[in-house]
Amino acid sequence: MIRNLHTAFFLLLGLAVLAGCWREDMQTPSDRIEGGQVQVSLTMALHGFGDDVVVTKADFVDVEQALQYGHEKSIKDYGIFVFDATGAFAVNGVTGLYEFNPSAARQIYAGKVDVLHVEDLGGGLSRCEFKLDDTYKSLAVLVMANFGDAAYSGVPGKGESMQTVVDFFSADAHALAYNTTQSDYLKGGVPKHGWKVFGSWEGLSSSASPADKANCELKYYRGMSTPLTTVGFKNAAELANYAGTTGAVRKKDRLTLRNAMARLHLRYEPKTGQPSATPAAGTASVEITRVRLHNYRKELRALPAAFFSASEYSPYDAVTSVGDLGTGNVEFVHPASGDKSWVAYVPEMAVSGSDNDPYMIVDVRVTDKDGKVVEFVFERDKVVRKEGTNTATYEKSPWTEWLQMKTFYSRKKPDGTDVTIGSTFNLIRNYAYEWIAEGVEGMEL
Repeated sequence: MIRNLHTAFFLLLGLAVLAGCWREDMQTPSDRIEGGQVQVSLTMALHGFGDDVVVTKADFVDVEQALQYGHEKSIKDYGIFVFDATGAFAVNGVTGLYEFNPSAARQIYAGKVDVLHVEDLGGGLSRCEFKLDDTYKSLAVLVMANFGDAAYSGVPGKGESMQTVVDFFSADAHALAYNTTQSDYLKGGVPKHGWKVFGSWEGLSSSASPADKANCELKYYRGMSTPLTTVGFKNAAELANYAGTTGAVRKKDRLTLRNAMARLHLRYEPKTGQPSATPAAGTASVEITRVRLHNYRKELRALPAAFFSASEYSPYDAVTSVGDLGTGNVEFVHPASGDKSWVAYVPEMAVSGSDNDPYMIVDVRVTDKDGKVVEFVFERDKVVRKEGTNTATYEKSPWTEWLQMKTFYSRKKPDGTDVTIGSTFNLIRNYAYEWIAEGVEGMEL
C-alpha cells in the first residue's frame, strides 16, 4: 500500500514516465553500478497510421488529419529482443562518422526478455521494464508487439547477431499466416515493430576521443531502473536533474513502434446538398452496407525486408509480396461502436496492374425521400444495379476507377518526387489508405 501511494505521489508531480523507475528506496543516484544485474526501462512511442502520409482515393478528398482508433494503440503482448551493441559501430568511409552495424550486435538472451512491468503513459506513449544480466555500454533493442507467442518459435538464440534475428523475421520461409478476421485486430491490437540503439556512438567522428565515446555510453545507478537513452547520462548529477526536471525521456530517446500492416479505410462523407449518411424516413440517404477487398496475400512478414530503412519507402516504391494469393474476400468491419465507416488491416502487397491485383468491392444502398431503394455493387470492372426485382449490369464503368489501386490525380512521394498519373500504388505497412465516397448529385433531399 505504501509503495502504491508513493508511486501515485510521483504521478501527481508529473513524473509519469519515471514513476515506475524511481523506487521508494531510491536515494540520490550517486552510486554507479559497473557490472552485475540491473533493471532498465524503455519508453516507446506509437507511429500511427497516416503519420507519414495518407493515400486518398474515391473522389480524392485529401485527408487533413490522420485518424487513429483506440485498438490501434493497444498493446496486448510484447516480444523484446536485446543485443549487446558494445563495439558494434563502424566508421563510414564517406562521411567519416560512426554508424551502427547490426551484424556486430549480439543477442544477450536465448530469445525474448521477460517484461517485468508495462505502463500506458497516454498520448501514444508506453513504458516497460526488464532486467539485464550485466551493465552493457551500448544496447540495441528490437520490439515486436501483438504478434502472439507462436510468432517467436525457432528464433535464433543467444549470441546470434541482430541482423540474423531480423533476417529470420523478414524471410519468406518464416512469414506468418494472415488472419483475415478483422474483429480480431479490434480486440487484440494490430501487430507492430520497432528498434533503437541506446548508448550509441552514431554520429561521432572517427577522430572522437575515448572520453567522447565514454560520454555516449550507458551508465547505471543503484536503487533505480535506469531509463534507456540514445546517449547515456554523463554522471549521477545529470541523471538526477534529468529525472527531477523533465520527468520523462526526451523524444529522441523513445523507441518508435510502427504498424506491421496497411490500413484500408472507407467512408461516405456527403457534401452540402447531398443525401444524408444516416437513413431516416422522408430523407434521401446513401448507406454503405458492405465492403471487402478481393484478392489478398495469405501471409505476412513480421518484419519488412528492408527493416533497418523501412520508414523510408512509400506506396510507390517496390515491395515484394509473400504468400499464396487468396482469391476470396477480406471483409471490412466498423472500426468503433457507432462509426459507420469501414476498415480492414492487410499485409503488404505488390500491385502490378494485373487481374490478380487487390481491389475493392463496395455495396451501397441509395434511398430517396419517398422511400424508394436502389442498391448498387461497385466492382473493379462493373457496376450491378438492383431496384426491386430488376437487375442491370454495367461493364467497364468509369465509376469503378476509384476501386483500383491506381492514382488518377497527381501525387508526390514523401521525398517530393512526382508520381506519374495512372501509376499503381502498393499496399505498404503503416500507411493509411482512405477511400472517401461522396454523395449522389441531383437527388431531392
